[in-house]
Amino acid sequence: MAAREDGVEGADDATATGPFLADELSFMFARPHDRPPHSHYLIGLGEQRESVVDPHVLNDPTGVFVAQLGAPSAEKMGAGDRIILLDVATGSQATTEPSPDGGWLVRQHGPLKLWDGVEEAVSTWEAAGKPPRSGYGLTVTGQGQKVWLGDPDGPSWNLPA
Repeated sequence: MAAREDGVEGADDATATGPFLADELSFMFARPHDRPPHSHYLIGLGEQRESVVDPHVLNDPTGVFVAQLGAPSAEKMGAGDRIILLDVATGSQATTEPSPDGGWLVRQHGPLKLWDGVEEAVSTWEAAGKPPRSGYGLTVTGQGQKVWLGDPDGPSWNLPA
């Protein structure tokens, strides 16, 4: 075992890994907290482009879980055709709306491109055949924590500490 600078052996080498359970519950339900304060959102700011994914995927419980992997500190607001994501850490925002030509438009502004992260995570999930949450797992080490798809060597997303 390696010794840390503070003299405690093995703590940085410890690893816990395993798949998520097949039920609808999550450890987050057991963690009581107030919502973090956030800035106001302003619709219509930022660069607009066509969305690669249908924002209605955020109506599916697994879709929301997957999208959160791509934008871990974002909060979803809105419903129906207009989805608003607000990053509580940076104030970055993404807003979706129907395109007049069919499909969907997304407008993003701020230091993080939230919808880009959502599209990457959702596209990975869709390419894998839309597995349920039990198809994902978690690995926690002294250096951080990541959620993975399929197995620990599969596609993965680092979670903020």
